[in-house]
Amino acid sequence: MMNISPYVSLLFKALAFIPRRRPADAAVFLSTHSYSAASGAPQSSFMAEYLVSSCGFDPDEAAKASKLLGRIESRHQPDSVLGFFKSHGFDNAQMKRVLTENPRSLLLDVEKTLAPKFRALQDLGFSCSDITHLVSSNNAVISHKLQNVLSKIQFWQGTLGSNDLLMKLCKRNRWFLSYSIEKKIQPNIDILRDVGITDQKLSMILRYRPLLIVQKAETLKALIGRVEGLGVARTSGMFLHTLTVLHSISEKNFKAHLEFFKAFGWSEDDFLAAFKKAPTLVACSLKSLQRKMEFLVNETRCTPSYLASRPGILLMSLEKRLIPRYRILTALKSRGVHIGNLQTNTYMSYAKKKFLERFIFRNKEFPELIELYNVAPKTEMLFDTASA
Repeated sequence: MMNISPYVSLLFKALAFIPRRRPADAAVFLSTHSYSAASGAPQSSFMAEYLVSSCGFDPDEAAKASKLLGRIESRHQPDSVLGFFKSHGFDNAQMKRVLTENPRSLLLDVEKTLAPKFRALQDLGFSCSDITHLVSSNNAVISHKLQNVLSKIQFWQGTLGSNDLLMKLCKRNRWFLSYSIEKKIQPNIDILRDVGITDQKLSMILRYRPLLIVQKAETLKALIGRVEGLGVARTSGMFLHTLTVLHSISEKNFKAHLEFFKAFGWSEDDFLAAFKKAPTLVACSLKSLQRKMEFLVNETRCTPSYLASRPGILLMSLEKRLIPRYRILTALKSRGVHIGNLQTNTYMSYAKKKFLERFIFRNKEFPELIELYNVAPKTEMLFDTASA
């Protein structure tokens, strides 16, 4: 008998202790692994193809969205959702907007979820077209629980007093109905009321600056402190205007405007005084202000201190008001017309009708004035009014 090496003997013994898979176990193992490999990809592929062919998704969008939909066995469920939307006036673009925001909308039960919500919205006075726009612009309408959505809508109906205003807000801010009334909206409304903002002014905020009341309460309080720190009292008629301007302007941007005007000779007190009179001054681009300051100082001979005390002139359009009006006054003087010692701010502030009547229509002997007024100013702002 052949001698077996001790090492080989040990190897055989070790192999004897390795459990052998029974045929039945092996079959289960193979069927399980082949099932998951074969089932995952086709299902994902099926829904990706469905989103492309039926919902207008591009392939990349569809591949990403299909991963959120799990296993859908057939077209029946998604078809029922699309059919419901179409029957309520949704066009393809609106349906895609809804599904892009939340692909799982295709999994909603039409009879138990969608239909009750649409009926409830109709009961609140919304027309079919209103509901279409409301749902397509604010996904929270169908993704949140019915009672949650209805309570928010009823709150805004009572606050705004109009479904039309609510519709406009929802179109401008697609997250509007997602904000918590109890945790975010009501606390901010209370803060604003505490500083003297009336319901009428609150309505204006909601119409034009709705983001002011959807920020964190701490942020709003800090903003109010910032306004007061600049010397604008709560009782001032400019308080709300200043608040809304600073809400959209960073402190860095504010300081940049301060340094800009300092370069033209303003003191910090000059700047703050000008800001209190015309808060939107800091919302103007520095490039625009640069052109206006150069024109007013170099062409009209306004001193920087004159402009600091009359900042409203810096909010006027350079091309549509400042240059054309200065051009007319200069042309009249060159023609020997006595116009008095009018200050720049005075004739720049006239309503358009009054300006035309006083300086152009009264001087019919110079018919070229109207053309001179209407001609677009040159980019470099150099023009020869004396030869006109």
